[in-house]
Amino acid sequence: MEPGEVRIVDTREESLKGAMMVVGFPTHGLVGSVAASYLVHSLDMSLVAYMISEEFPPTVIMEEGIVNAPVRFYASKLVCGVDRSCDQLLVVISDIQPPVGMLNQLGRLLLDWAEGKGVQLVVAVEGQPIEAETRGDARIVAMANRAAAPLLEKYRFDAANGVVTGLAGGLLLGAIGRATPVLCLVAQAHKDYPDARAAAKVIETINPLVPLLVLDTKPLRDKAREIEGEVRRTLQQTRESMSSMGAADAEGPGEMYR
Repeated sequence: MEPGEVRIVDTREESLKGAMMVVGFPTHGLVGSVAASYLVHSLDMSLVAYMISEEFPPTVIMEEGIVNAPVRFYASKLVCGVDRSCDQLLVVISDIQPPVGMLNQLGRLLLDWAEGKGVQLVVAVEGQPIEAETRGDARIVAMANRAAAPLLEKYRFDAANGVVTGLAGGLLLGAIGRATPVLCLVAQAHKDYPDARAAAKVIETINPLVPLLVLDTKPLRDKAREIEGEVRRTLQQTRESMSSMGAADAEGPGEMYR
């Protein structure tokens, strides 16, 4: 690969036409990472592609002893209803924080790939940091490109004002002027630790968009502390490995997210 090049490698040919793609990269409260991981495991999703680049940190993810790339694409089984309409979920999950200078390029690449596969909607998950725990569910706000703007009213999303950065910002920037609807859901999340409860609220917000899929968040809420601990340990191991190689040990999402 050429320096700076980023590629998506398909591992199996599978129809993704009409699917909804959820993108979960590390962010405040790891909302995107926790939500994406829960969807992959609860729906028993299958690996369909992965992303590689020489600019990524030298990190792999092990699953039952088999190594996988840190940015992976999973697809759910096709679910068809009595009216013959079908819903399929595609999840992009990342266990690394790509360099800031790559985020716009990654956003464009994800959108180009999604359009080539016939994906009908892209949903990015972002976290908004809060200082302390709040009672009740996290507040979810949404922002969209013009193609997805009708969804804000249709599903009664609380429209956001302000700035979004990081990969979600790169996706929305790359989505300006595109025909593919791109939606970003921003959840209030604790700034210092993985927030599984906020991730559960995000999944519940996503559920109406794929009504034929059963997205049960009760296990996620019941096991919130356990899941938060597992994600925290994984990230700590990654930071320690990078630190031992002389890399900068970045705490939290860093300045790429606001």
